[in-house]
Amino acid sequence: MSCGRTKPEALVTEILAPKAVQEVINKLKSAENPRPFSIQTDASNKGDRKMFPLAVQFFTAESGVMNKLIDFVENPDESAEGIVTTIRSSLGNLGLTLDHVSAFSADNTNVNYGIHNSVFSKLKSSNCYLLSGNCHAHIVHNTIKYALDQLSVDIENVVLKVYSLFSISAKRRESLKEFCAFCDVEFHEVMRHVVTRWLSLNPAISRLLQNWTALKSCFISMGVDSPRHLQTLLKLTSNAAGVEDDEPDLVEVYLLFCNNILTLFEEVVKKLERNDTTSADLFAIMHSFLTKLSQRRDEGFYGYLTKQKLQRLSPSDADVARQEFTAFLNTAITYIKKWLNFSEDNWLFHLQPLSLTSGRISYDGMEKIIEQLHLVSRQNISMDMLYDECVTANNILKHLTEHDDWVSKGTAEKWMTVLEAAENSLMI
Repeated sequence: MSCGRTKPEALVTEILAPKAVQEVINKLKSAENPRPFSIQTDASNKGDRKMFPLAVQFFTAESGVMNKLIDFVENPDESAEGIVTTIRSSLGNLGLTLDHVSAFSADNTNVNYGIHNSVFSKLKSSNCYLLSGNCHAHIVHNTIKYALDQLSVDIENVVLKVYSLFSISAKRRESLKEFCAFCDVEFHEVMRHVVTRWLSLNPAISRLLQNWTALKSCFISMGVDSPRHLQTLLKLTSNAAGVEDDEPDLVEVYLLFCNNILTLFEEVVKKLERNDTTSADLFAIMHSFLTKLSQRRDEGFYGYLTKQKLQRLSPSDADVARQEFTAFLNTAITYIKKWLNFSEDNWLFHLQPLSLTSGRISYDGMEKIIEQLHLVSRQNISMDMLYDECVTANNILKHLTEHDDWVSKGTAEKWMTVLEAAENSLMI
């Protein structure tokens, strides 16, 4: 059987998509009380059209954390009022209301999270309990941008210019391969860095370092044909003396430092982007990241290879480099503290017991969560029954934590296991 474009399109738009969306709506409305859910949206350009997807996230005992797309509409109005109108309309058409929305998540832009006239502030006027689900990975990415400004070597520009030089010329690429063979290093393709991509800078730096000796030789051999801006960026000398002897230079030291420190930024972004990361994990992830940065600053650790190369620079260059590396870490720490509250006033701080990392559930901890989020009246919670449930859950956790695979499970998976064990015990 063969189908033209119209038939598959009709099957998707008229049957499969409505069925999929209806299944999500049924889950949100299936409980005696409507299930709380968070919403996410972001502007997406499709040519001259501005599209807005609307996604929801919620938890079920059977499937864990679920992320579902429930609507995708065109709206040329990118103002806060226009986006709010779109969200209200989409929810209303599906029989949902803002009353059951627990959090709003979007990019950290002024239109979304401005103080007075933003999407979040307008939504919160309709639901005073709405929580702000800011993008923590965006904060980490912006931290890198601000901290790199403290370095006298423009690392990002070095990466972009070197890639630009070799990506448009097969002859230059072949020349670089020859220099790699001459310097007895394995040739690696120069990688592209996209400034809007959070995880592309450090791999590009790693690739530069792998080719560094050959790259310097190649640029120096070009002589007057070498781009002047690259000569300035790379601080190249007029001859290649010392290149074969692996003598360190200032730019290489800065690249090594960035390669080392950006590994921490990569790790935290990957943790934040994992599908099994929940709001209960966010505060611990960011606090651990801040602690690692502070330790490196206080102990003056910039990476083992960086330390080795610094010792071989002139004393004046080495001192300047250390001062700038410390300034990088200070700027990063200050920026993160500015955009993320690490005190107990942050609602994410109180959610940490829900991660079950301690292997037990504290009634006091649950009480603080419920008070912080005002859940007693909103969800009609009996605090006396909650105590009994905490006792039952701790008895279950005592046995579950003995299993070898418990530690490797994510927060949502742990709760699915606990709830399944609790249901099985009731049936017995």
